[in-house]
Amino acid sequence: MRQRSGAAAAGWVVAGALFAGCGSTGVTEDWHRIEPPVPAPPFTLAQLDDGELKLSDLQGRIVIMEFWATWCEPCRFSLPSLEVIYKRYRSRGVTVLLLNQDEPPDAVRAWLAGKFTAPVLLDARGLVGNQYGVEGIPQLFIIDQQGRIIFMHAGYGGGLERNLKLILDELLKPTHA
Repeated sequence: MRQRSGAAAAGWVVAGALFAGCGSTGVTEDWHRIEPPVPAPPFTLAQLDDGELKLSDLQGRIVIMEFWATWCEPCRFSLPSLEVIYKRYRSRGVTVLLLNQDEPPDAVRAWLAGKFTAPVLLDARGLVGNQYGVEGIPQLFIIDQQGRIIFMHAGYGGGLERNLKLILDELLKPTHA
């Protein structure tokens, strides 16, 4: 896992005090529910091949964001799973964003080779990663429909699709008033 400078600690911090148990969702213990949820830091980033994307444009949707890089071995396993989740849930109000860290667009494009349809964003100087306190990759955040970070997961240990399915199915359950 790649390490970042201590600058990440100066941004908003996903501190141990914010982590709580995952409750009844059934997700594995390496997933951290953020309690209470915290507002997701806003950002605007260039998309790999299609203009810019603002996080605020996705208000009302569930957003899954993963910080990654082409040289990251665990990312090679997580990105295909995120693509599956993107295809399965995008029509249900879920967006998956793949935030590449510190790499030139041509290198990212060549590595992806058209394998992914989820939006790829370029965090060219790692500024958004610093805002989110990312110290290593892959690191994933789930943002709810109100724009709040509700889950964080670092690294890759398998079970990504299963855990995301459990979380998303719970978040997308119809509420009865």
